[in-house]
Order: sequence, then structure tokens, then C-alpha cells
Amino acid sequence: MNPGLLIWAFSSLFTAALFSSAPLALTPDAVALLEFKSTLNDTKNALSNWQALDVSPCKWTGISCHPDDQRVQSINLPYMQLGGILSPSIGKLSRLQRLALHQNSLHGIIPDEITNCTDMRALYLRANYLQGGIPSSIGNLSRLTIMDLSSNSLKGAIPPSIGGLSRLHHLNLSTNFFSGEIPDIGVLSTFGRSSFIGNLDLCGRQVEMPCRTAMGFPVVLPHATSDEESTTAKESSHYMKGVVIGAMSTMGLALVILLAFLWVCLLARKERAAKKYTEVKKQVDSEPSTKLITFHGDMPYPSCEIIEKLESLDDEAVVGSGGFGTVYRMVMNDCGTFAVKRIDRSREGSDQVFERELEILGSIKHINLMNTLLRENQLDNVLDERCTGADPETVEAVLDIAARCTDGNPDERPSMNQVMQFLEQEVMSPCPSDFYESHSDYC
Repeated sequence: MNPGLLIWAFSSLFTAALFSSAPLALTPDAVALLEFKSTLNDTKNALSNWQALDVSPCKWTGISCHPDDQRVQSINLPYMQLGGILSPSIGKLSRLQRLALHQNSLHGIIPDEITNCTDMRALYLRANYLQGGIPSSIGNLSRLTIMDLSSNSLKGAIPPSIGGLSRLHHLNLSTNFFSGEIPDIGVLSTFGRSSFIGNLDLCGRQVEMPCRTAMGFPVVLPHATSDEESTTAKESSHYMKGVVIGAMSTMGLALVILLAFLWVCLLARKERAAKKYTEVKKQVDSEPSTKLITFHGDMPYPSCEIIEKLESLDDEAVVGSGGFGTVYRMVMNDCGTFAVKRIDRSREGSDQVFERELEILGSIKHINLMNTLLRENQLDNVLDERCTGADPETVEAVLDIAARCTDGNPDERPSMNQVMQFLEQEVMSPCPSDFYESHSDYC
């Protein structure tokens, strides 16, 4: 046989054995860790020494192993700015006792496979962005003493199986979105408000917030630590449900009766109101010579009250009289005061003149403006009896100027200069004065 051929064959076998030995050296835990790493986002390259060519993962960053069998004992990678999700491969580390991944940027759910790590003692996942709920089989971690899942985005109900973790002495589920009743069983009944604070939708004895039924009534929360007490609590719960259902039925019946009573009262009230309206209408219709006229809209009072007040007017309520009738002061039940003019209908055209006067008054918007109607035969009523020797034409000119200055349209009001010139021309003297050259504001 050719010696050179033997040497080449031997070299090939040695090289193949050398390169094939690296993958064979990886333990199952190392393979699981590399799968765990593959779902992480290592922005700081903190896991750069996690290499497939290593004989053992025990010297990798954050990894410690049991000294007897070199199985992975703990993963300590807090404050590493790690992103990504938790790989289900974590469940392959059956001897894992401590998982510390707090203060990172992990998201996604807590995989159910984590409950396969039945040797777990401490679980630190706080201050991440984990979502979903706590695995319902979390009770499989019977040796768990510390569980911190605070400051995440976890939601849903708190699994009752946590109550079976008899060795658990530290629990922190605060600042999440858990909801519903906190199970008051087993070890869960030993934790107080601080373990659940920051979950607004939680209720139960631990947070001093009574839970409510679907109908909004508070219920008595059962407290059971054994099978016997649990059975008693269930019986009590059934009893409470019966009480609530009975109470709701009674309240529903009472509500129906109350609504029926209110409906009858409403119909009776409408009937009385209709009857009263008919009586008032008959009273109005029985006096065909009576006519009620208002301006600025209808008066905010029922007809019966207006008619009652009109019929009660007497001489004590008189405030003045004129050529067409007498003016009375009418006070309503709410102390609202109105001027009522009773027309002397014996004079021809009195209705038309009064309605025209109301139309003029109704169009006036100025609060201090009084409509003055001047007639030759009414000038004596305008002047004070003690004012003797007054020139009627002068008084009429002054009143005309006052009417112009109080015109409802500001653009139609004369200026002060125009007023003075008009007074000089019509009242003071026939020679206008050059003294008033003012361009002041309008009256």
C-alpha cells in the first residue's frame, strides 16, 4: 500500500474528528441556552461569549452551574438592556433555581414551559414589558420562595394555584393590569396590599376592596385554607347567590310598581291640568268684551293666574290714568311686577290706538326710553301743574329734541353741536351762536 495514501487518510480522519467534536461537546443545557439567546435582542453584545464551541456553558456571562453535574443552576442577566422574548426553551433547564432578568426590555408572554423548571427558587422578571397572564400551572413550582413580576403589562386573573406555593414568602405583582378577585386561599391569604398595589381592577380582602357581582352588589369574599373550609365557602357562595337573586327579584318588582304608580300620577296630573284649562277657557270665553294684549312676547304665567290677578285689581293698584283708560300695578305670585292698562272702550278707536301704542313700545330696546305721544289736547298732562307760564311750542320743541336724542337707531341721533344749534334756533334766540363748534359724540 502506498504510504502517502495512508498518511492522507489518517489526516482526513483526524480533521473530521476535530471539527465534529465541538457540537458533540454541547450539553443539553448549553443547547437550551443558545436557543434562549436566539430570541433575545442583545444590543450591548453582553452575551458575546455564549459560543457553540465551548465545552461547558458554566463560564458564560450570567450563568452559574451546579458543581456536581455542571447543570445550569442560575441565569443572572439584570440591567443588560436585553430585548426580545422569553424562549420556551427555558423549560428545558430542569435544574434551574434562579432566573433573574429584571430591569430589561423583554416583551411577549411568560411561556408556560417555565413551569417545567420545578427546581426554581427565585423568579425575577420585574420592570420589563411582559404581556399576557401568569401561567395557570405556576403552582408546579412548588419550591418557589420569591416571585417578582411587578412593573410589567401583565393582565388577567391571578391564578389560584399560587395559593398552593407553601414556601413562597415574597410575592410582588404590583403595577400591572391584573383584574378580578384575588383568591383568598393558601399562601395568597398571607400577602397584603403592597403585593398587589397598582392593579386598579383587582378586588378582594388583600387590597381592602370588596368585589361586586354582575349586578353591582358587594359580596362576601370566602376565606378558605383547607378542603373543608373550601367546601363551606362554596356552600356560602351558593347561599349568597340565592340571596342576591331574591333581592334583585324583589327590587325589580318594586321598581315596576313604582313606575306604574308614577304613570298613574302623571295621567291624573294631566287630567287635572286639562280640566283647569277648560275652566279658564270658559271664563275667558264668557267675557267676549275682554281682550288681553302684551308686547315682547307672551307673559310667562298660566292664564288662570293672569285672570285671577286682573280680577283682583282695585283702586289701590292705580298708578295713573289717561285719555283711553287707567294703568294698574299688577304683582304676580313670584313678585314679578307688570303695568296693566284697562282701556275705556266707550271711546271710538281706543282699541286700535292702544294696540298701535303697544306695537311701538314692543319695538323699543333701550332700557331707559319712554315712548311719549304728544297730542295738542294732552300737552297739559305732560307739564307739571306748578310750572306756569311755559310756552307750549317751546315745550314741544324740547320734547322733540329729546325724542331724537333717544332714537332706537344710534345713527339717527344728532350730535351735540346739532342739538345746540337746534336749541338756539327753536328755543333760545333767532340768531345762532358761533360759540359751539364742537364735534363731540352723539347724545
